[in-house]
Amino acid sequence: ISFEITVTVDKCMEERSFTISPLGIKDKLTVTISTNCECQCNDPVGSNHSHCKDRGSVRCGICRCNDNYVGQFCDCDIGNKDEHSLRASCQRQNGTECEGRGDCVCGRCQCHTTEGGSFYHGDYCECDDEHCEKFQNKLCAGNGDCNCGKCKCHPGYEGSACQCPASEEGCRTANNTVCYGRGSCTCNLCECKEGYQRPHCQYCLGCPEPCQIKLSCIECLGFDSGPLKKNCNTVCSKSISFVLVEKFSLHTKECQQKDSQGCWIKFKLEQLFGVDNYKAEILNKKDCPEPPSVIAIIAGSIAAVAVIGILLLMLVKLLIHMKDLKEFKKFENEKKKSKWANADNPLFQNPTTTVANPLFTGE
Repeated sequence: ISFEITVTVDKCMEERSFTISPLGIKDKLTVTISTNCECQCNDPVGSNHSHCKDRGSVRCGICRCNDNYVGQFCDCDIGNKDEHSLRASCQRQNGTECEGRGDCVCGRCQCHTTEGGSFYHGDYCECDDEHCEKFQNKLCAGNGDCNCGKCKCHPGYEGSACQCPASEEGCRTANNTVCYGRGSCTCNLCECKEGYQRPHCQYCLGCPEPCQIKLSCIECLGFDSGPLKKNCNTVCSKSISFVLVEKFSLHTKECQQKDSQGCWIKFKLEQLFGVDNYKAEILNKKDCPEPPSVIAIIAGSIAAVAVIGILLLMLVKLLIHMKDLKEFKKFENEKKKSKWANADNPLFQNPTTTVANPLFTGE
């Protein structure tokens, strides 16, 4: 019978003994073990060794550098800096030295090799060329090179994983432009700028109303007035080409806005290629309301004051009449309730005496 026993030591210790006695067998084995926690190195003599660039001594195969020198082979002269500041230059925001993919040597990262045999790269060894987007289980669809996590496509291919043949047919518009100049064509589809809608970035549902934002330019271009009158050509001519008309020919929304003089301007805008590029048709006549009549305003004000005064007097008169009527009714009610009006005075004698003539026959 053979027994195979493994003993593991997790700390330094001097001689320790233990006994091995399998069940059913009378034989016992006492084992005494000890550990060697210090290397038995045959270090070369001398404070400056060629292995350490003559800047340090060798201790068990590792360079122990003289003052002002650091590094695996003491090849870094730190000068007035300290080792902590040099190591800090190898750390990005997360504080990990060389992203855990390299060694900090004299304030710069020396990157390790990847699992695939290539090297990490970048100032902090943050990049590798093995972890890019795949398409059909192929890195960069086999149509590009992986560079720092992003695919760099070969000529004739595009897309985040180089999965699409380069083509603009699906992005072509009716006027033979690509996405109306308001987006880019990727994988034969328009990637529109913010607010513009697919498929061709023609309309912008989230953009400000052009009738309102272009009013000042329309006023100065068409009628030489408004807040932009002095610098109209500089501000407006590059973004708007206009023509004065008597009747509209553009099939777009009609704008009707009030200008700085209180007149109504009618115009139409058509957005051309790009973001801020318009063609405008402006009616050559403005609709200005007639100024108010001063005499009518004064006369109306006087008449209104007179009418209001009369109405106030009538109201006061009505209130006084209602108050008097109420007091009179109250007096009548109190008069009816009084008891002395029906009482007889026992001392009262009527001054009138009625005498009957016995000889009067009535004829």
